[in-house]
Amino acid sequence: MTAAFQHLSDNDLAVLAQKGDDGAFSELMVRMMPMIRKRAGRYSLPGLEPDDIVQEGLLGLLCAVRRFDPALGSFAAFAAICVSSHMASAAKAALSGKSRPLMDYAPLDDPALPVFAQTPEEQMLLSERMTELGEKMDTLLSRFEQNTLRLYLSGLSYSRIALLQHTSAKAVDNALQRVRRKLRPV
Repeated sequence: MTAAFQHLSDNDLAVLAQKGDDGAFSELMVRMMPMIRKRAGRYSLPGLEPDDIVQEGLLGLLCAVRRFDPALGSFAAFAAICVSSHMASAAKAALSGKSRPLMDYAPLDDPALPVFAQTPEEQMLLSERMTELGEKMDTLLSRFEQNTLRLYLSGLSYSRIALLQHTSAKAVDNALQRVRRKLRPV
């Protein structure tokens, strides 16, 4: 907790965060994270990673900050409703089967591509393949697709990538599907 914000109520922090105070929003995140994690623990569904459901909860918190009206009551109660709503929507989407086809796609990291070359010939082939892949990425992928791929390969969830790219999780998913199609070996 930041000492400057410790004495403020959740309602006061929400009002400051609405006005663009990042420190107030960070303090709200710290205060609300136990509640978000507790609610996220209730969801254990195939295709729904625990970190993704926590990210959905954080998106719910962001919506709560944006929509909060202090005249209507407690921010904590309102945030709990928004967080639960976002998590429930994510769970409903996971159960709907709409993302089922995405689970059948091959991963972007190709197991046929060895990470370590054993012989000089393998090292040369690996180097050539990596150069070819890099050139292919530069020519075939848009800047958005390249950035999305880089973030995805660094281990971030679709929700987190969407936040960083200022877009939706669906746009991230679409970009990664295009990347898979464009970089698929012929």
